[in-house]
Amino acid sequence: MRKLSILLLLIGIPFMIIEANNLSTQRTKIIRWHKYQKIPISIPIEAILDENSIEIRFLENIDDQVILQVKDQQGNIMFQDVIVTPNEQETYKIDLKGYKTGHYELLYIEEDMTFIGEFVIE
Repeated sequence: MRKLSILLLLIGIPFMIIEANNLSTQRTKIIRWHKYQKIPISIPIEAILDENSIEIRFLENIDDQVILQVKDQQGNIMFQDVIVTPNEQETYKIDLKGYKTGHYELLYIEEDMTFIGEFVIE
């Protein structure tokens, strides 16, 4: 039992450190991502929600085009753009001025995978 407790503690500590680092660097809210994959894959972007925009930073170079979409609660596409071969130095901004209060999804679509992030405009 003691070995199990120590093992669980050692597994949990890196996640607590990562969470603390994320909280100390975020400006407003980091969008929560849902991955629909069975194998673990790192999310290639960081998306930060400010008052009137989403700032997207690419964490790695991407060899193919990427589609970014914002959808409302009904699934309507409110924003869509195609970015050709983004690199780590790029920061991309999506303007949210004029969006109504509510729940939205940010979709990051590559050739064979999609990440869906949720955010709320209050």
